[in-house]
Amino acid sequence: MVTLSQALLIALDHHQAGRVAEAEDIYRRILNADPEHADAMELLGVLAAQTGRFNAAGRILRLAVALRPEGAGGLSNLAGVEQSAGALDAAVRLYGRALRLMPGLADAHASHAGALRRLGRTEAALLAAGRALALAPGHADALVNRAAALLSSGDAASAELCARRSLRLNARSAVAHATLAAALAPQRRWKEAETAARDSLALDGNAGEAWEVLGAVLAKLGRFPESLEAFAAAERLRPGLSPNSSLYAARGTALIAMARPAEAAADFDRALADRPQDAGLHWNLGFARLMAGDYGRGWPEFDWRRHDDRAEPPWRRLNQPTWRGEPLSGRTILLYAEQGLGDTLQFLRYVPLVAARGGRVVLEVQRPLLSLMSGVEGAAQVIARGDPLPPFDLECPLMSLPRAFGTVLDGVPADVPYLRPDPVRVARWRERLGAPTALRVGVVWAGNPRFPGDEDRSPRLAGLRGLLDVPGCRYYGLQMGPGRADLADTALPDAFTDLGPEIADFADTAAIMANLDLVVSSCTGPAHLAGALGVPLWLALPFSPDWRWLTGRDDSPWYPTARLFRQPAPGDWLSVAGRMAAELAALVQRFSPSP
Repeated sequence: MVTLSQALLIALDHHQAGRVAEAEDIYRRILNADPEHADAMELLGVLAAQTGRFNAAGRILRLAVALRPEGAGGLSNLAGVEQSAGALDAAVRLYGRALRLMPGLADAHASHAGALRRLGRTEAALLAAGRALALAPGHADALVNRAAALLSSGDAASAELCARRSLRLNARSAVAHATLAAALAPQRRWKEAETAARDSLALDGNAGEAWEVLGAVLAKLGRFPESLEAFAAAERLRPGLSPNSSLYAARGTALIAMARPAEAAADFDRALADRPQDAGLHWNLGFARLMAGDYGRGWPEFDWRRHDDRAEPPWRRLNQPTWRGEPLSGRTILLYAEQGLGDTLQFLRYVPLVAARGGRVVLEVQRPLLSLMSGVEGAAQVIARGDPLPPFDLECPLMSLPRAFGTVLDGVPADVPYLRPDPVRVARWRERLGAPTALRVGVVWAGNPRFPGDEDRSPRLAGLRGLLDVPGCRYYGLQMGPGRADLADTALPDAFTDLGPEIADFADTAAIMANLDLVVSSCTGPAHLAGALGVPLWLALPFSPDWRWLTGRDDSPWYPTARLFRQPAPGDWLSVAGRMAAELAALVQRFSPSP
């Protein structure tokens, strides 16, 4: 006669060998003989979870925990089932109970790390993964959960190293391959990320997270139909989604890359239903709505950027209240730049409007723009970022002024020029350039390489090179910064003059532009300068541009003198330069030099 203990050992042998039907049959026979056999109950629950029957697993494991409340293993296994079902708070509580009873459970620490990371508790997740690795340095699951937590904290390079360590221990881990793909993507290593995601799916075609990562990567590669198919597969595999799923957020970002902002906004809205306090998601929703032209609903979401603790550099925290558009009644308000130079130049248009509300305006800008500010109306005092702040009563970032004024798409304040160049410098540059005998065209081809996505928005000199062969023009290089390196690698026509070495600051650039017939630029600071000066501007835009350029139009509500030339497909600068060249040739035919 086989005892229950012997039967349990036989069942466990079947279980470990993968003979789950035989194991389940014996576990149930044991429970028929002894309904309170805690070990059989727990192992039956584990088996149910391993075979994907999570509802049954949860019910059985709760019975096991009731039979043995102080059993750390049962608590940990139940936590794992709750985690798989998306009940992350319950899972974290159960892991905590299990680990208080048995702190040496490396598996529980590793899984605890995964649940904490999905709840957005990144630091706690890193600590939990660290405890698992202290107990078991070769714990592959702990390494992959640490990689995911590092990725959530913004350290993609360290996440990659952890994921690769995990794969060396277990090369057949679909989760580790998917995590590696997710770590490669922020490093813009798209092809490697695609390979890693497909390696994950080769091991487990039902891995929803791998499909999600693949969808995001394919969007970056410009393979939009494939991207949407991958996201659809992820959604089918994860119906209903757990509260912390990133699927909708990832697809929203992909839809932005596809220049489909209204659909992106719908996905960001769905993600926010589960994560209503996620500042980054609100910021993305604001970007999408603004890109779609929905300014009324876009500005409030865009203001959430000020609450994003992940921003680099961090947002400023000032003690004075933020101005919301009410009468100033003699109070002093600090208006300040917060992002790029182009952002500042675009939103300076609001400074005189603020002053008209009856207050004293202190304007703080980036130091490189200081020489331009004598041409700004409405500012009682202008200071450079980093200078001591004078006393003030209210504050408002320049990029929050459209919200304060309730700016809508058809009501953008677009009277240009709202910047004026120094007349002394204008005269000096007029003499330097000489009498006009041909159409004068200034050219800028690259932005700040530290800006995320600059390689997408900057055509570089090679991308615009075809434009420079149009006869009847005199071309002037206005490029500053690292983009000047392109000059060494490009054969240029005799009609091209590089003015970069002679440009001291933005005031010089403004004075040069005042002497030109046209400025051709990528999406960067000088483009905004030309627009603010009212100089004719042709803007070379990527397939999915920044929100301010909207979609599907060749004009800009922000700059009446601007004309937009958009890529017809991601990366296709050749077509942009070709269209510009054709239009420029036509312009040359109509050109007559100024006296």
